[in-house]
Amino acid sequence: MISREQQILEWIKQNPMISQNELAKLAGITRSGVAAHISNLVKKGYIQGKGYVITPPKYVTVIGGANMDVFGVAKEPIKNQSSYPGNIYYKLGGVGRNAAVNLSKLELKTYLITALGDDRNGERIKEDALKNGVDISHSTQVSQAATSTYMYVNQPNGDRIVGIDDMAINSYLSPEYLMQQEQVINNSDLIIIDSNLPKRSIKWLYNNVQVPIFAKAVGRNKMMNLYDGMNRLDTLVINAVEATVLTKVTITDEQTARMAAERLLERSVQNVFIYIDEVGILYQSQTQAYFFQDDEKIPRNTNGAGAAAIAGLAWARVNHQDFLETAKFGVAAAYITTESYDAVNQTMALAKLTERQQQISD
Repeated sequence: MISREQQILEWIKQNPMISQNELAKLAGITRSGVAAHISNLVKKGYIQGKGYVITPPKYVTVIGGANMDVFGVAKEPIKNQSSYPGNIYYKLGGVGRNAAVNLSKLELKTYLITALGDDRNGERIKEDALKNGVDISHSTQVSQAATSTYMYVNQPNGDRIVGIDDMAINSYLSPEYLMQQEQVINNSDLIIIDSNLPKRSIKWLYNNVQVPIFAKAVGRNKMMNLYDGMNRLDTLVINAVEATVLTKVTITDEQTARMAAERLLERSVQNVFIYIDEVGILYQSQTQAYFFQDDEKIPRNTNGAGAAAIAGLAWARVNHQDFLETAKFGVAAAYITTESYDAVNQTMALAKLTERQQQISD
């Protein structure tokens, strides 16, 4: 902020009901000059809208996808190209949206920067953000564009067989658009991104973001969007399939997960969180590593687990948890999410996460 903006912000903090005319008299400038400074403070994320609501001292910005998930879960193992009985669900999703909603449920102020179409699904995502307390004032709604959609099929045990995404709208999250949000991004405690973003947008973030970057890999193809410049990542959340492709290490157990993590750490990623369905979760840095065995044998829906994990890790970082406690928060958030067919478990809450985190043994 420039000094005049700092001065105006302090007056607003002292009296949130102060008028622009009163601010103009205090500052010795015109009312239009005050309006221009307030507009800049809103753009930079220091205040929110016309009510002079002061942005809380801690917040996270999530930049990524928001979409409608359409998925089927078979009632019996799928073995060939045939029709199988099961259940079909229509749920709001998207890694960016899921992470943002989880963070909001954990009582952490969250901005979501995403792209929405001007269709019914776009409106549903806006309604959902309002309901969950996620600030989307820095997102874009694109005229005559379709909101992102992801369709997939799962085995009864939660394993994904195939997925098809229609996410062309994410191209609107361009470097040019993100540049307009640069100050609110850099005022964050940290940011979360996902690999649904265009590669050139991720490159721009790597080059311009000054706060820690947490990233969630998404899919075998798009995860490569994160590859060039990975040394800028504070934390990478990735599943075993994605990590296998990225590191050329076939991940089946704790030992192979550690080998893959080592390769990612060699590229200067500071922290790696690898989750292996029905096996366990590894959280590793250059100096510490913990593996959490998955002893749960009940079939679960794993959609949304990675987004919840990265939200748990981010919450722990903002709240100054140590390495082991941070790992447990990520693991607990992932496990809570798998208990629901929603991409975000509606019962997610800080008290629940803390209780589950305390039950996890290392």
